[in-house]
Amino acid sequence: MKTKLLVVDDQPGMTRVVALVAGSLGFETRAVNCPFEATDAFLEFQPDIVIIDMIMPEKDGIDVLHEILVTGQACRIIVMSGLSEAYLRLSEGIARFYGREVTVLRKPFRRGELSSMLLAAEAPPQVRRHLELVVSA
Repeated sequence: MKTKLLVVDDQPGMTRVVALVAGSLGFETRAVNCPFEATDAFLEFQPDIVIIDMIMPEKDGIDVLHEILVTGQACRIIVMSGLSEAYLRLSEGIARFYGREVTVLRKPFRRGELSSMLLAAEAPPQVRRHLELVVSA
């Protein structure tokens, strides 16, 4: 069974890039470019991994993150932004409030960095911790 990935970003070019990289790794990917559709897509698709852009017009990634966490459904979450370190830190705090963790991906990123992060997120928890250490080194 393929690992399911949901990408939430208001920039269609970014969701295409992520979907291309994820597809080359064997992921089944769904992209959402409207943050107002993210929660419904999450509940319908039931992804294993979600990538959420933090800076989006009208509804930011913090709101999307909160809505996904409130569902209580298990998934690994990667938050990304190229503009605001504060949003990334806030997302980590919100996830901790729900007893969860998020992985941070800073834009711009390289294909290899995204690939490594997706493979680490797909791995079992004990392997994931090791891979995250290797990726961050």
